[in-house]
Amino acid sequence: MSNKCSDIHNLVGKILLSTPSISNEYLNKSMVYICSHDKSGAMGIVVNKLIPNTSIKDIFDKLNISSSGFENFDTYFGGAEEINRCFILHSDDYLASESTVISNNVALTINADIIRLISSSGHGPEKKILCMGCCLWDPDQLENEVASSYWIPIEADEALIFGDPKVDKWSKALLKIGFQTNLFMDVHGNA
Repeated sequence: MSNKCSDIHNLVGKILLSTPSISNEYLNKSMVYICSHDKSGAMGIVVNKLIPNTSIKDIFDKLNISSSGFENFDTYFGGAEEINRCFILHSDDYLASESTVISNNVALTINADIIRLISSSGHGPEKKILCMGCCLWDPDQLENEVASSYWIPIEADEALIFGDPKVDKWSKALLKIGFQTNLFMDVHGNA
């Protein structure tokens, strides 16, 4: 049974796996969770790229938020758009007034209040990832990229979204749908 998704016009709540057709170094071997997708475009969050050499304290200091309670919290590169904006992708066991439930028990909050709540009281969602930035697509752009084999849409699950960031989630997702990563060797040659 395949976990691949075939409806490229409604990808909300799905994960997009990048293919070697994407030459953008930031999106190489990336997994993007799609938060919104309609005729006006699409928005998603990269869920498998940690920001190296970044202190969460530095990020929170810029947002004037205490980093207490987040010392061992990883920060993800959510995408190249709105890079100074903090996005929390989380389980829907906690919802703020600004939270949007996407699907399959996953919600998105773009308000710093959820971070303040978690850092001050330890309350908030059980599963969460903090992402800086997001991915944005213009109308029909995402559909064209999927049709051009830049992305493989698959069904999302909590392990792929909230799983251990040190695991190669991209390769794990490909194996789930029956692809072997060696089939995606980036080979360039002359004919």
